[in-house]
Amino acid sequence: MNRNVAIVIVILVVVVIAGYFVWLRSRVTQPVVPSVEPIATVEPTPSPTQTASPSASPKDATGSAKLKDSTSSSKNK
Repeated sequence: MNRNVAIVIVILVVVVIAGYFVWLRSRVTQPVVPSVEPIATVEPTPSPTQTASPSASPKDATGSAKLKDSTSSSKNK
């Protein structure tokens, strides 16, 4: 084999092996993901809740508001 051909073949083999290692490295290592700093969350303090109390008396429940009777002026129209 000619000396120049042997040198070219050796260089090509080295390039192919280097390319394989680069490909293998990209498959093995995880891609670098930029780390995002966690955002501080503000938790609201619990406030007292208002509850409805059954304070209506039977008098209120019977309808203390009385309906107005129609007046004579509205009947004449």
